[in-house]
Amino acid sequence: MVNSADNSSPSIDLRCDHCGRPHGQMLRCLPDGRWLSPDNGWIDANGDQASWPDVVDYARLRHSRAVVGLYRQSAAARMAAEVSHRLCRRCHLVTGREEHRRVARLRALTRFALGDLFDGTYAV
Repeated sequence: MVNSADNSSPSIDLRCDHCGRPHGQMLRCLPDGRWLSPDNGWIDANGDQASWPDVVDYARLRHSRAVVGLYRQSAAARMAAEVSHRLCRRCHLVTGREEHRRVARLRALTRFALGDLFDGTYAV
């Protein structure tokens, strides 16, 4: 029996909830967030139709595999309800930017505190 929420099932068409990128496909991506959909032309970072890039923008094109994963909301948002979202890697980093910065800052401060505790204060 296949679970309908199973990400490994090939019969399920997984797409990012934010931008609509299809899971597992190689996409042409521009630095501004636009990507070439296999069916609809160019799509912007919000999942809406976008204009075709000019030659200068297209020169900065890169190929990227869309990987859609199941991500939970931040700890503060989870207090209300346990909600998971299917997001591609780019949307996960963009939508969780503040949480990622907060965690990185906390880890850096923890490293400094442990260094102060065992090695003395740092000379910055």
